[in-house]
Amino acid sequence: MMRAGHLKGAGKKALCLLLIVSLPILPGCWDRKELNEIALIRAVGIDRTEDGQIEVTILQAIPVRAGTESGGGGGGQQQIILSARGITIPEAKAKLQEKMGRRIFTGHQEVVVLGKRLAKTGIREALDFFARFPGFRKDAFLFVSKGTPKEIFETVVPGESTATENLYKMVRLERAVDMTIMRVLQEMSGDAEATVIPMVMKVNDTTLALNGAAVFRGDKMVDHLDRKAEEGLLWIRNEFTSRIINTRLPGERGYVSLEVTKSEAELIPKIEEKKRRILLKVTAEDDVQFNGTRLSLYNPSNVDRVARAMERIVRDRLRWTVEKMQKKARADVLGFAGAFHREYPEEWDKMKDRWNEQVFPRLEVDIQVRVHIRRPGITDRPAGLPEER
Repeated sequence: MMRAGHLKGAGKKALCLLLIVSLPILPGCWDRKELNEIALIRAVGIDRTEDGQIEVTILQAIPVRAGTESGGGGGGQQQIILSARGITIPEAKAKLQEKMGRRIFTGHQEVVVLGKRLAKTGIREALDFFARFPGFRKDAFLFVSKGTPKEIFETVVPGESTATENLYKMVRLERAVDMTIMRVLQEMSGDAEATVIPMVMKVNDTTLALNGAAVFRGDKMVDHLDRKAEEGLLWIRNEFTSRIINTRLPGERGYVSLEVTKSEAELIPKIEEKKRRILLKVTAEDDVQFNGTRLSLYNPSNVDRVARAMERIVRDRLRWTVEKMQKKARADVLGFAGAFHREYPEEWDKMKDRWNEQVFPRLEVDIQVRVHIRRPGITDRPAGLPEER
């Protein structure tokens, strides 16, 4: 009996010891956040004011109970926009928190908009805040606004509940340059220390539009790429997706519209004695979407003429973008620095410090474009025309 009682007492002691040891690893939901205690932030805007302060603007989404959503139109009732100013971003954010009854929560944030004034004076402080603050989503899309971020957030497109939903879809549907916080951080600390961020502008009270891209060298915006130059950038960075391009053939009336279904760009750097050059090879596959000429595209020679005309257009757009980056912006957002670094690592160490200012602007760039038309359409002659020339 004494032996059984001794064992029972030892079991109790072991159980108590196990509970004590388990306490540190069973803390429960120590960092839980109740939905009715947090403010769901969908977008953050950061800009610099005329007197040099930082203005932080947040867009808070108002959750709508299922079945009560109006279905478009007055979406402005489903968002709240607040702004505060401070010497630094954390100070402005703290002032914002003082205005709110709920804790700011950025776990669902999708978009960050930087004002153009901040972009021109430098975004290093904003990037440091994004990288350092763990609550900031690094996969949020980044934009530069032509006006203030607040103007962008106040522009709600009919059919959307908040401005951020529209911005998010615009990048996806318009096949523009899509830059996340993480990607900008990587490119800014990369070989060329340069990047691009898409620009957004307010057209009217219910319309936003993408407006090319802002070019950054270091942390400052140094140039603006229009849609034509941005398209060339997408080709070179291997990010060009489906898009319609119109072309005209010499001696023919009307346009032929082609949809680019596949494209691939290759950068081949070369160092010959002291001369540095790079070959940019682009291949593309297209489908004919429209034939406004009298040419039958079932004739292989006519298809070849269209392909060669398309090659000239693409080559001109690439040349336009490359020269704009070399001569005006002096910012290698094209990936040339990375190509030289990979191919010539020892030579790269000698020229990396003067890449953007001296080497990149003088780099000889050869451009080769090859277009293949895969599907000319299911009709052998131009629809609606009486006969083939």
